[in-house]
Formats: sequence, C-alpha cells, structure tokens
Amino acid sequence: MVKNNYVNWSLSLLYAFIYVYAIPWTDILGREFVDIHAYLARIVYLHEGGNEAIRHGIQWLMSEPLWKLVILFIGDTFTDYRAVLYFISFVTVFFYVTFLIRHLEFYVAMLFLLTPMMLDMFLAQIRIAVAFSFVLVAYDVYLRENSTKTIPIILLIMATLIHMSMPVFYGIYYLLYRLNKKVEDKKYYLIAIFTAMFIAFFMKFGSNLLLTFLGDRHAGYDEYIAGSSIAYSIAWFIIAIILGTFGDFSDNKKRVLVAYAITILSFFFFASLVNIFAARYVAVTMPVTILAISFLPKHFKQGTYLFLFLYNIYSFKYWLHITIL
Repeated sequence: MVKNNYVNWSLSLLYAFIYVYAIPWTDILGREFVDIHAYLARIVYLHEGGNEAIRHGIQWLMSEPLWKLVILFIGDTFTDYRAVLYFISFVTVFFYVTFLIRHLEFYVAMLFLLTPMMLDMFLAQIRIAVAFSFVLVAYDVYLRENSTKTIPIILLIMATLIHMSMPVFYGIYYLLYRLNKKVEDKKYYLIAIFTAMFIAFFMKFGSNLLLTFLGDRHAGYDEYIAGSSIAYSIAWFIIAIILGTFGDFSDNKKRVLVAYAITILSFFFFASLVNIFAARYVAVTMPVTILAISFLPKHFKQGTYLFLFLYNIYSFKYWLHITIL
C-alpha cells in the first residue's frame, strides 16, 4: 500500500504509460479496438457540423451531455483524435492504479489490471471507464477525515453525465449501505446475490420498456450484443461465493464493499444466463473486487488471487486467439 501521494502518483503514471503507450496492443491483437472507431466517427461527424437531436429534461440527462462536450472539445481543439482518446485511457488507468495502490500492494494492482477484460475497457469502452474513475476518486475523497461532501457529489454527478449506467452503481451501493446494519451475518451476502439476479432479469425483460418510455437512445441496445458464455462468467460467480462464504467482516465499510463485489460478480453470471452483455460491469468495478478479496483470511485471499490470476492468464488465449495453449 502506498500512502505517500507523490510516490503513489509516480508509480501510477509509470504504470499507466507502460500500459497504454509502451505495449503495442493493436499490433499484438492484430486490429484496432472496436469502440475506438465509433468514438472517432462521432468526433468527425460533430466536428463537420453534424447534428444530434436536442433533448430536454430527463432525456437531456440520459443523453450523457458531458461526454458530448468532451467529444466536441476534442474535435474543435485537436487534429489527432486517436491520440487524444489514448491519452484519456492513460489518465483513466492512472486513476484506477492510484485508487488500488492506496489500499493494496502495488503488484496486486499491476497484475489484475493487466487482463483482457480490463484492456477492452481501458482502451475500447473508454467512456464507462472514465465515468467510474470519477466514482473511485469520489470514494477516496469521501473516506478522508474532515472531508466535505461537496467534491464527491460533484464527481458523482459528472460521472452520471458521462455514462448513464452510473446511477445503477449508486443505487446498488445505497441499497447495500442501508441494509448493512439491518441484516446479520451471511444473510447480507445472500441478499446481494438475489439483488444481482433481480437486476439481471429486470435488464432482460424490463429495462427496454422503461428506456423506450423515457425516449432513451439505449433502448434495444443489448439486443445487438451477445452475452458472455456461462463458462466465462462462472469463474466470477465462484469468487462471489468464496467472498460470501469465507469472509468474516465486522468492519461496516468493508462489509458493504464485499457485498457490492458479490452483487456485481453474481450479476455477470445471471446476465450470462439470460444472454445480456455484462462483462464490462465486472471490468469497471474490478478495483472493488480486488479490494474485497484482500479482506479474506490470508489463505483464502492467496488462493482466490491465484485462481483469478490463472483464470486471467488463460483468458488471454481467447483474447489473442492463441492456438498453442
């Protein structure tokens, strides 16, 4: 754990530089990250005078207006749009690492951020990564002694204006926070699993109706993206079961974070059962999962980290289409 801010920032900057710039990921992968093309196309479209629907009220909020301002700023200010997007990825990795190594050993952060799932998020699904990095900063500010609530609230609002999935993350945390002192022992973690199942089924059968009613552009979005396989998601559900079974946490803040990790990991599994794409939710909240594992008793912590490390190494086989393994 690196408590000294200057050392933390130095290590995080170095790691982010290596992660984004020093390793030629597109050459290794053999192609550009898919979402980059979508970002570039929108930047060019808006810069050349393209119009998007003018929205008001709740529809304006759900249009993620802060991200649109970022896109407009990039188009009006820079010429190498791809380089700017990679710089945003660099800053995002920096925020993730600073959060993790403030709470964990540096090598743990280094290992578990260098995975196919995280690479896709940092270098492709940039917007949700940026939004949640604000959430991580807000959480760290909130934990400081004598800190005001103003800065965390501003950061949480900014995150919502970048990616509309953020209120779902806030809602899960608030629910678990409220239940923390009312539900005893393992029942608390069981509730987390059932919460995950409810969210998965609602997203499958109810979210499109709600989004259509609100006039949101994301309505029907999941119909065009296949969900992850059960074989891919079950490893994360196993980790959720380990956390809920072997964790013995008396500290309230740790208890909420563990329940949060269990909810997200279980949601990924249930989402795969109903064919919803949900891997990005595990990726974006990866710091919470890594932190929750660190709260386990020593041998369970080491075993779970080893299991996750081997799982991530094996997943590179499919990410890179390696046939020799």
